[in-house]
Amino acid sequence: MRRRFRLAGLVAGFTLLIFLKVMPLAAQEADQTDALLQMDMQQLMNLTVTSAGKRGEKYYSTAAAVFVITNDDIRRSGAMSIPEALRLAPGVEVQQPNANQFAVSIRGHNDVFSDKLLVLMDGRALYTPTFSGVWWLVQNYPLEDIDRIEVIRGPAGAVWGSNAVNGVINIITKNSRKTQGFMLSGGAGSEEKGFGTVRYGWDSKDAHYRAYAMSEQRDGGIYDIAVANLWGMPRGSDTPDYRRFGQAGFRVDWDASHLTQLSLTGNAYRVKAGAFGYTASAGTTNLPYISNNTYSGSNLVMQLNHELISDTQLSAKFYVDRAKMEVPHFDETRDTFDAELQLDFPRFLKQSISIGGGYRLSRADITNSAVIQMPDKTNVLYSLFIQDDIYFMDNRLKLTGGLKAEHNQYSGWEMQPSFRAIYSADQWGLWAAASRTLRMPNMIENTISYNVKAGPGYVARLIGDGRMHPEQVTAYEAGLRFHPDDDLLFQATVFKMFYKGVADTYQDPASAFIENTYLVIPIYMANILDGSTRGVELDFTWQALDWIKLKGSFTHQRSHYLPTPINDAETRYSAYVLREQTPENRYHIGTSIDMGDDVELDLNFSHWDIFKRDRVARYNRLDARLGWRPIRNLELSLVGKNLLKATHKEDLESTLEASTLQQQSYLVKATFRY
Repeated sequence: MRRRFRLAGLVAGFTLLIFLKVMPLAAQEADQTDALLQMDMQQLMNLTVTSAGKRGEKYYSTAAAVFVITNDDIRRSGAMSIPEALRLAPGVEVQQPNANQFAVSIRGHNDVFSDKLLVLMDGRALYTPTFSGVWWLVQNYPLEDIDRIEVIRGPAGAVWGSNAVNGVINIITKNSRKTQGFMLSGGAGSEEKGFGTVRYGWDSKDAHYRAYAMSEQRDGGIYDIAVANLWGMPRGSDTPDYRRFGQAGFRVDWDASHLTQLSLTGNAYRVKAGAFGYTASAGTTNLPYISNNTYSGSNLVMQLNHELISDTQLSAKFYVDRAKMEVPHFDETRDTFDAELQLDFPRFLKQSISIGGGYRLSRADITNSAVIQMPDKTNVLYSLFIQDDIYFMDNRLKLTGGLKAEHNQYSGWEMQPSFRAIYSADQWGLWAAASRTLRMPNMIENTISYNVKAGPGYVARLIGDGRMHPEQVTAYEAGLRFHPDDDLLFQATVFKMFYKGVADTYQDPASAFIENTYLVIPIYMANILDGSTRGVELDFTWQALDWIKLKGSFTHQRSHYLPTPINDAETRYSAYVLREQTPENRYHIGTSIDMGDDVELDLNFSHWDIFKRDRVARYNRLDARLGWRPIRNLELSLVGKNLLKATHKEDLESTLEASTLQQQSYLVKATFRY
């Protein structure tokens, strides 16, 4: 892969700069959010977050391990995708196994099919019942229009329901009132071969609107030595895991009256991505394949807020979502309808009470092959919840009790309770929490038939035959927030989580059978592991000087798992693999420097210990961004990623695709607002 920029691109970029420098511009607001770009510490303390309790509360008085990535954090990081922006959050694991896939999790259990993290965008769940995770390959949005990303580490099942096991990531886009006018953003680089976004916002008497379109072309990775040898390719040669992405959408925010607000959001996307791996064909050795996968989809979200009477708020949310994927040996079309209703009584006898319910229907239509087979399936989930905040000691002490009752088709009604407490003083706060939550089985675990390995005369087949039940998680957490002055915030969290019935596979040679003259060895999916995880998470934000801000985090985590009820060599190995899935220590240091009124320098350094059974080596990563505003309406950025090493490995291959090396890369970006 070429490391240098295209000279023509640089010349064109600086030619555009000179042209815009001399071009007369109207003296008007470039973007209504400019005043919010630099958030000081006091503003952060008073920032309203909604993810911990499903209603607004101040960041500083939240009884949970919460972290907010602001729009300015995203802009200054040089991130080109939502997973890249999530690298800024403490406790969040972001790995890139190949050039177009990401693996994201909190507190372990991380791979491309990470199944213990709930991700939302404007109230729409990105979590799919097919494999209990997020297909990050297709998740994107103009980063300039993301207001903030709220990250909750730890269980949140009492509020969000099953699958909010190890945490919640809530991506909140800007109200269209804040995105008025024209914005054009684009650029290119050594790996990002071309990207661009155009957005226009306008208003009428009582409503604000925006519409956007975006496109991206990303190059593939390169082979590492192990994969290159298997494929018979030279080490360092190009791999076919490219990505071509296109998306368009709109948002409408309407003030129907002084008591009623309505928002409507719609998006549609199409992705073309390369992949390579191995296919198991019965009776022969595993066969390599290269494919061009296609993903497409659309969604529509409506949210209503209405004040019924004084201090009583009604919230309603409805969304529909269609997602299609066409990959080797398997096509899926999934349609989802979701509805939620919530009533908030914020001042009821010195309490704040919320009650609500939800209903979700998700239908998957499958096109099978000889290699992968699953039936069409409809999932139905409905729930009720209540949460009560009680205040004592002049509102310094807050006790919160919550319960989510949820009905699923695997185990019927399940209860997910939570109890939280926080004491907030002027400069410090202490909180503690105890929670129980669940992770629901998915389609793959209970219905799949997939040939995963083959050889002369046999095939090993992954079989989901309905023996999977919900995983159960009980967690205990405690935290400290320390804010000695207006320049420093320090946070510490300790946690211990107990997992019962973690899903994994086990081979059963005694159940082998003959099919078309070859032997089929079943590999079953079941609840075969119990375990625990304990750890410490530290983070700080320090405005060291008026022109320099430092952010950092450290995470220490250790896990232990035992096979049960099946204890044999294979299940013991599964327990070992899960224990080694997350590095024991990792840390991040970020620096934002204002080098004058118009120039910014941002550096982000991170360290990961060795993990994945010593197959992913210890590595350091440095990303840098140099930003310049030559005129008020124009921002230019030069971004470098993975600057310490030419290549490194971040993750292993998945069941479906091979892994590639991450490369040092550079890009230039220009953003113009009018």
